[in-house]
Amino acid sequence: MMGAENLTGVAVVTPPNTHLELAEKLLFENIPLFVEKPLADNHGKAMNFLQNLPDSTILVTGYLLRHHAGLRRMKAAIEDRELQVETLSYQRRTKRPKPAGLDVVSTLAVHGLDATTFLLDAPLMSMDITRFHRTHNSAQIWLRHEGQVVLIDVAWGADEEQRLIGVQGTLRGAVLDFGTGEFSWHIGDGLDEKPLLEQFSGEPLEQEWLYFLEKISTQSPCVFPPASTLMDLSAWLEEHGGQESV
Repeated sequence: MMGAENLTGVAVVTPPNTHLELAEKLLFENIPLFVEKPLADNHGKAMNFLQNLPDSTILVTGYLLRHHAGLRRMKAAIEDRELQVETLSYQRRTKRPKPAGLDVVSTLAVHGLDATTFLLDAPLMSMDITRFHRTHNSAQIWLRHEGQVVLIDVAWGADEEQRLIGVQGTLRGAVLDFGTGEFSWHIGDGLDEKPLLEQFSGEPLEQEWLYFLEKISTQSPCVFPPASTLMDLSAWLEEHGGQESV
């Protein structure tokens, strides 16, 4: 393909153990690159790859929730102190059966892990794991960071679909359904308080691709998420993820 076509950009959506081999060949030719998550299945190789990227690199890794307008609204609310984080929860439960050979942590939970480091602006490796329960199809991960509590709850083969990110503080909370784009505010501590609703209808997958194409169009070098975040995620998955054999 590289010999036969003038490539504007390439998406690598192959199995994780092939990502870096393909990425290195493409970046050697200075071709803008989109790589599905995770960047690699080996932390040492990921570190070496990220630490030796050319200055002209355009590399986008597929953590698409970072492009979700509702999640970006939640992060802005935290930064502007509209929303205090005492607890953070991520739920992704799907009716789909687990694909053979894929680990539930590095496939489903990884998006919750990335949303956590994005919202709290802290590396995963700085957080304490207070509890970690996993089965063949599910995982529940409890983290603590400077008094903040995080719960990541994911499962294949669930009874119903759930796509929720919630933040709760002392005075108010917010919940994003990242499937429908509904963002609800819960004011006060009463359970009967009617939430205030905002709606974010844009598809994060579309926004992710528009971001990649904009970088190609303007020839703006970038590594997204930042290399430090990708290395942090890689280190955490190396230590706690795991890969089941096919």
